[in-house]
Amino acid sequence: MAKPRVIIVTGTPGTGKTSVSRLLAEKLGCIHLDVSRYVIENRMYVSYDEERQSYVIDEDRVREAIKKLVETSKCIIIDIHYPELLDFLQPDIIIILRTAPEILERRLKPRNWPENKVKENIMAEILGVPTANALSIVGSDKIYEIDTTDREPEEVVRIVLEDILEGKAKPGPKIDWLSRMSPDELIKYEYSG
Repeated sequence: MAKPRVIIVTGTPGTGKTSVSRLLAEKLGCIHLDVSRYVIENRMYVSYDEERQSYVIDEDRVREAIKKLVETSKCIIIDIHYPELLDFLQPDIIIILRTAPEILERRLKPRNWPENKVKENIMAEILGVPTANALSIVGSDKIYEIDTTDREPEEVVRIVLEDILEGKAKPGPKIDWLSRMSPDELIKYEYSG
């Protein structure tokens, strides 16, 4: 595969998006765009949702700003929770970072988020919401899932560089936590949001 110009890295919070994106951008000589940080630093939000403890973004402003950044960049790694926001782009690939629910819970709890927010994000991971959202904008031939459960960012970047970009990895959704969980485990993460 030729050096990609636009790579989207997505996944639920706690899967390693920012660490992996930053390192990947460094290795490929690309710009790293952390969309969450960019939105906050540039006040591209309309309000703050106290219950979810997150900003409600101004989607039109964010899309327009990202469009300009992509047009003026030779290579960009976009680190984002909501790949469907980038439905106007034609990324070369979308990397979806996945983490086993019980490990994700251990990573999210120290953030001191409300229990419902933690459970909502774990359930999104279990159900593969980031993958479904990515599939809404590109075909499965551009999507690569990587299990980050027991991997450091350097190993994940190695997989991207040596397996995905070299054409050794097969694209498409592969990770299915739901099939590995008992009903009791699943109910543990049910939230009332």
